[in-house]
Amino acid sequence: MRGSKLFLAASAGLAAALVARALLRRSRRFSFAGRTVVIAGGSRGMGLVLARQLVDAGARVAILARTAADLEQAERELRARGGEALAIRCDVSRPDEVRSAVAQVLERFGEIDVLCNFAGVIQVGPLEAMTREDFRRAMDVHFWGALNTVLEVLPVMRRRGWGRIVNVASLGGKRAVPHMLPYTASKFALVGLSSGLRTELAKDGILVTTIVPSLVRTGSTRNALFKGQHRKEHAWFSIAGSLPGVAMSAERAAAQILRACRDGEREVLLRDPVNVAVALQAFFPGATQALLGALARFMPRMGGIGKRSAYGYESESPWSPSVLTRLGDAAARRNNEIGPR
Repeated sequence: MRGSKLFLAASAGLAAALVARALLRRSRRFSFAGRTVVIAGGSRGMGLVLARQLVDAGARVAILARTAADLEQAERELRARGGEALAIRCDVSRPDEVRSAVAQVLERFGEIDVLCNFAGVIQVGPLEAMTREDFRRAMDVHFWGALNTVLEVLPVMRRRGWGRIVNVASLGGKRAVPHMLPYTASKFALVGLSSGLRTELAKDGILVTTIVPSLVRTGSTRNALFKGQHRKEHAWFSIAGSLPGVAMSAERAAAQILRACRDGEREVLLRDPVNVAVALQAFFPGATQALLGALARFMPRMGGIGKRSAYGYESESPWSPSVLTRLGDAAARRNNEIGPR
């Protein structure tokens, strides 16, 4: 009898907690229609996919990126969809350029409601191929870039007592991924920054969401940097980034990001029903780290071009592009990853 009462009490407590969480989510929800959203890294890849979904939802979108040709193409596409879009050339690692970009957004739209940090750089290769500059560049973009954009939009959001910030980290920011150490280290830093910002800014009515995706089929492999035996490194990375069950679609990922932002979630691990990596991380984090360590033994050794870098489109081989990368290659064509560089 005592056990039954304890079970009923625990069940009632759990039900009450779930109801309270649902009500809290509902109270935080808002419509993207008429909102101004700044997307750092919005000219291609997942940032562009998110921008498409936002303009379809009625948002005004400002996309920031370093490459003028990518920005022009993305802006044309977003406007062709009927969206109100502004493209600004900006290196987020440079505070002066971020300051100028935010000023241009405010001049055009008058306000900033949501900031999404997608800007990224990917370097793939063994530790022996990585230089201090590789680590510095990754930190400049993933950590300092995100901090630069946040610090510039904060005064605007604080004046209004409302705002949403979305920082896109990585599963590599929760568990170390072999042959991606600069990327992984900088994403760990971003996860910590984003979590701390959530704690600091909630009192100001600003909710910060940390997004933790695993591999997403965006086509960005073409513009990643590969070192050492670069063709072999490109082969495994591009295949993993294409296969169902390993990589999720960019459209599904973007929809989950918008939902997390709308609901004011703290941290969201992007999920695909058949994504093996996400399931392992969610339920067996220790085993996941051990498995990654075991996989490192079978990855390409140092050699090839050594510490020099080659883009993905310069690292093709019989394995990639191939039937194994078909979905990723199609995503590259859709998401503005193919063009003059």
